Amino acid sequence: MRHKTGMENKPCRRCRGTLEARRVEHPYWNGATLVAVVHDVPSWVCRLCGYHYFEPAVETTLRYIVQDYIKMGTLFPIPNTPYRKMPN
Repeated sequence: MRHKTGMENKPCRRCRGTLEARRVEHPYWNGATLVAVVHDVPSWVCRLCGYHYFEPAVETTLRYIVQDYIKMGTLFPIPNTPYRKMPN
């Protein structure tokens, strides 16, 4: 996976380590409520401390993916859902 944003040249904001492109599993929280676990999310991960960063478009897509789960609140089991790119 290769991003074309220049993040590969930026250091981690937490520890100054090197970032690499990876796909991660991301728990999505709405306040104190875990609403979904999203799989295969494109991310930049620090090789040193493991912290991960998302591109703005990925953050928007995550919000779109979980919006219905947020509305359901804690009435349903926590869903596991794949990351999928938004149509243009």
